[in-house]
Amino acid sequence: VVERILQGEDLWVVMPTGAGKSLCYQLPALMKKNYTVVVSPLISLMKDQIDQLHQKGIAAGCINSSIPLEEQQQCISDVITGKIKLLYVAPERFGTFSFRSLMGNCPPDMLIVDEAHCISQWGHDFRPSYLKIGEFAEQFNIKQICAFTATATPQVRRDIRKQLYRENMQIIAAGFKRPNLAFSVVPCSGQENKFTAIRKLLKNPVPTIIYGATRKNVEDIADEFNCIAYHAGMSDNERKKAQERFMNEPCPVLAATNAFGMGIDRKDVRRVIHYNIPSSLEAYYQEAGRAGRDGENSECILLFSYADKFVHEFLIEMNNPPQNAVAELWNLLLLLSEKRKSRSLEISAADLADLLSECKNDTMVSSAIAVLEKNNFIERGYRTQNSGNITFIGNLNKLAGEHCLEKTQRSRFISRMIKYYGNALNGKLSCTYAEMAGIAGLTVDSTKRVIRALNGDILEWDAPFAGRSI
Repeated sequence: VVERILQGEDLWVVMPTGAGKSLCYQLPALMKKNYTVVVSPLISLMKDQIDQLHQKGIAAGCINSSIPLEEQQQCISDVITGKIKLLYVAPERFGTFSFRSLMGNCPPDMLIVDEAHCISQWGHDFRPSYLKIGEFAEQFNIKQICAFTATATPQVRRDIRKQLYRENMQIIAAGFKRPNLAFSVVPCSGQENKFTAIRKLLKNPVPTIIYGATRKNVEDIADEFNCIAYHAGMSDNERKKAQERFMNEPCPVLAATNAFGMGIDRKDVRRVIHYNIPSSLEAYYQEAGRAGRDGENSECILLFSYADKFVHEFLIEMNNPPQNAVAELWNLLLLLSEKRKSRSLEISAADLADLLSECKNDTMVSSAIAVLEKNNFIERGYRTQNSGNITFIGNLNKLAGEHCLEKTQRSRFISRMIKYYGNALNGKLSCTYAEMAGIAGLTVDSTKRVIRALNGDILEWDAPFAGRSI
C-alpha cells in the first residue's frame, strides 16, 4: 500500500482494525513534498491520532469545532509555512471560507479519507458532509485521493468510487480476520438481566468498552457501574476528559454510543460489550474491532434481547422519512422564507415539527432536512457562524479606563472589545462567539463564561440561534 501511494495511485484500502491503516497513509504523507489532508469523522479520533503523532515528534495539526479560533488560524499558518505535514479535518470544514481559501491558495499533495464507509449512503455511519469530498477534490484539482476503512460491502465500495469521482480507484482488500478475538452472545431479557451479566464480566477488571444504542442507555450504564460515559450530547470538554481517562487509566470501563471508538488507539482493550444489537453487521464489526489491537486474546460479548430490534425499527423509520414528509417540509420552508423575506432561516427541527403533520417528531424532521441538503435544495450553516447582538451599557471611555490593565479575563474582554469596535458597542452590534474570542484572545468557552458573567451589568447580550441555519 505504501509503495503504491508513493507512486501516486488512487487507492481504496480495506484493512482490519489494528493492521496498520494509519501507517499506510502517514508514512507516504511524510515523504511527500507538501502536506496531506486527512478527513476524519470524529473529534475523538482526530485528537487520538494527533497525540500519537506529537509523541513521535511528527508535525501534525487538526481543525475542528472543538479547537479555539486562534489555534485554528495558527494551524492554517503552520500549513502554509510548511511546518505541518499532516492536517486532520472534519468533513464539515469543506463548507468554511477559511479552509476553502487554504485549499485554493495552498493545495495539498494528497487527500486521505479515513473511515471512508461514511461517504456512502449505504454505509453504517453515513454523514452528508462526506458527499462533498469528491466535488471538493475536483474543484481544487487534488491529484491523489486514498480511502481507508475496516469494512465495506461491495455496494458501499461502488458508491465510494462514484462519490469520490474516482471510478478507476484501485481496491486493496487485506481481509478482516481477527483470530485473537472471541465472539459470544449472552441472551438477556431486559435491563436487570443485562446489568447482572455486565456485573459478572466486570469482576475481572480489564480495559472495557460497553456500547449502547442510545445516549440514555449510556447514561444508565454509567450511573449503574460508576464508569466513564461518552456520547455526542456531551460538551467538547466533557468528551475530551472522558477520552483522556479512557486512554490513561490502567483498567477503565467506558460506556459509549458509536460516537466513540473509530481509530481510538488503545491497543490493550480486552473486552467490548454490546448492550444493544448494533444497527448492522458492519457496525458490529467496526465497534467490536476496538478489542485486542495488540494481537492479544480479547473478548467481544453481545447482550441479546429481542426487544432491542424495536429500537432499530424505530430509528430506521425516523431516519428514512417518506416522500410526502420531505415534500411537506420543503413547502413549509419556502412559505417561511417568503413570509420572513429571508433566504436564511433560523428555526429548530422541534419548532418545524410543530408545524408539520407528516413528520412524527424532530428526529424525522432532521432526517428530512438531511435529504433536502443532500439533494441541494438547501444549504446548512454552522452553529459557530451564528451571530448574536451585543450592547455595552454605560460610558465606554470610563469602562476602557477601568479595565485597561486587563488583569482578568473579564477585563481583557471589555478592554479589547472597546479597542476593536469603539462606539459601535453603544448600539446593537452583531457578532459571533468566535469573532469575540479572537478579539479578546480567549477560547470560545471562556468568552461564553465572561459574557454570562457580564450580561445585565456591563453589557446586554442576545444569544445567537443555537442550531444550524437553513
